[in-house]
Amino acid sequence: MNRDRRRFVTTSAARAAAQLVGVSVADAQSRRDGTSPIAAANIDALAAQRTGGRFTCIRTPESNDGPFYYRSSPRRRAIAEGRRGVPLKLRITVANALHPGDACPPLSDALVDVWHADADGMYSNVGADLQIENTVGQTFMRGHQVTDASGQVEFDSVVPGWEIGRNVVRATHVHVKVFHENKVITTQLYFPNQFLDDLYVNVDPYRTHQQMTAPGGKLSNRIRNAPLFR
Repeated sequence: MNRDRRRFVTTSAARAAAQLVGVSVADAQSRRDGTSPIAAANIDALAAQRTGGRFTCIRTPESNDGPFYYRSSPRRRAIAEGRRGVPLKLRITVANALHPGDACPPLSDALVDVWHADADGMYSNVGADLQIENTVGQTFMRGHQVTDASGQVEFDSVVPGWEIGRNVVRATHVHVKVFHENKVITTQLYFPNQFLDDLYVNVDPYRTHQQMTAPGGKLSNRIRNAPLFR
């Protein structure tokens, strides 16, 4: 992808990551101690607290689609379709980080497509030749929306599990693809190891999936993020 195709858009990665992680941690704790999940009105305050009161507009590191991207995701906010797991509210802000000056204006009318594994590490619409469960024809954990005037979209999902396939073992992540006019960027969002380690020790169904078997019988232990994504 050349510079002209990339210059239009990045998400404010610090903002997306802080809010994704903040809500996830709060919801995971609510499952264990009986408190209520965090209210949507408190997301900005929580994220600002974790980032010193301001967000930095930076170019989002690009990544590949991965093996399980499909163009026909439904347009919707709720993508979990009843699959079990810790509730996750994922807010993504799309902005032009290369705009002259420091304005970093939000981009409205950008299409944001997300997809990720469920809490058991399974993707929808994938055959048993690539993962242990055949989910061909299903659409859970997939969806797209169009950004509003503030460049934002929100998805209601569950925290994904780590994944294992015939030829790959992956740390926990969320895929994101953003389209604007004739331009596109693809990236992945990760969770802090500290949060995931706690989840896999204390919260079902994650703690029952420390090990998984790939098609063909290969048994693997869950892997953590590389140091870059701690």
